[in-house]
Amino acid sequence: MDPILPLSDMQQSMLVHEALGDRPMYAMPLCFRITGELDTGRLEQALHHVIRRHPVLCATYDDAHAVPLPSTAPLPALRTATDGSGGPGDAHMPAELAELWEVPFDLYEEPPVRAGVISRSATEHWFALAVHHVAGDSWSLSLMVREIGLAYAALARGGPAGPADEASGFFADAAAEQDRDHDRDNAWWRGRLAGVQPQPYPRRTPPCEDERGAFLALPLGLGAAETQGIRGLARSTRVSPAVVLFTAVSAAVAAGGPPYDTTVGMPAARRDTEELQAAMGPLLNTLPVRTTWTDPMSPAAVVLRHAEAIEESLAHKELPYSRILRAAGIQRLPGGDPLFLHLVNIDTEVPRLPLPGLRTSPVPIPPRWANFPALWEFGWGSVGNIHGTLRASADAFTEADAQHLRQGFQSTLRRLLDADRT
Repeated sequence: MDPILPLSDMQQSMLVHEALGDRPMYAMPLCFRITGELDTGRLEQALHHVIRRHPVLCATYDDAHAVPLPSTAPLPALRTATDGSGGPGDAHMPAELAELWEVPFDLYEEPPVRAGVISRSATEHWFALAVHHVAGDSWSLSLMVREIGLAYAALARGGPAGPADEASGFFADAAAEQDRDHDRDNAWWRGRLAGVQPQPYPRRTPPCEDERGAFLALPLGLGAAETQGIRGLARSTRVSPAVVLFTAVSAAVAAGGPPYDTTVGMPAARRDTEELQAAMGPLLNTLPVRTTWTDPMSPAAVVLRHAEAIEESLAHKELPYSRILRAAGIQRLPGGDPLFLHLVNIDTEVPRLPLPGLRTSPVPIPPRWANFPALWEFGWGSVGNIHGTLRASADAFTEADAQHLRQGFQSTLRRLLDADRT
């Protein structure tokens, strides 16, 4: 059996956070609609091949370690069922698949992967995965389904699923790297966050029982005109559209001022090498991006100030978030106020499942449980337009609060784009 591996700071924090929340906050769902004659036995073989190759998937977890499964241990079965409730061409995902991610993982006893197929006919199928965040991130999900597709194709040709050797241990190496001393990063974060205080939740009365821990999801109303304007402002300031969106959120939630001083979170991938890009695991960090600006500054100058703040924070992304807090002298207590209320996530990775002779299309599954007080999610649709959703925690914001945040973002974005057009 492979050696027991220590968990990274981020992995340990996730397990503690989820245990305190008592709900499946870190189950990452993925679903595909498949048209054609699917061989579920072959799909299960492909799934097992991928699980065996990646140590973070082929393990159980305690509070501080990943415990590799013995080579003879059974792997999670591909759950299969038929469903006659939907008519031909029904595009709605069978509700039974949601059990894969809505039932909490028991990571002491089961690996962090579940999968299932529900068939409505011989040529209409739904394939769903749930992977616990302790074993991966959105990049990992895309990598995993791509490997499942390649293994399925190899088996369909009559050969083995793929290399029998274990995938690289670069995730474990990267996790261990976080434990080394980061004196330069510690000093930078200490100076950067000097004077920043945790932010209390705006909501002062608890939500009703069935809303606790859940999101209030509000679409941000982005369309072709907004997409064109965001790309135009990005070109004129020589930044990415992601920076423009981040700026719009940060400026929208800035309180008081001028001068303005905001701290907004962003996820940062720790995949700077080809080896890490091929590694399965949660190679992410959460960075508090502090930006200050004053009037009079043009919208373009405000965007560039945010671009500079993001770039500086990314240069110190190797220090885990828990240690960033310690460097800044901020004590993180269960149930205490967070360092920042808002996190901007811009996901450009669209998972694709290549299965020979079959048509597959991803089915979006919105998150149900809140991991952050306010999560601003942006992505690109099939026709190239930017879409966005504000997911506000019902524990932190009332519905009126959330509506106010959305309106503030929309008006701020309009001001940025209108100024760029004039």
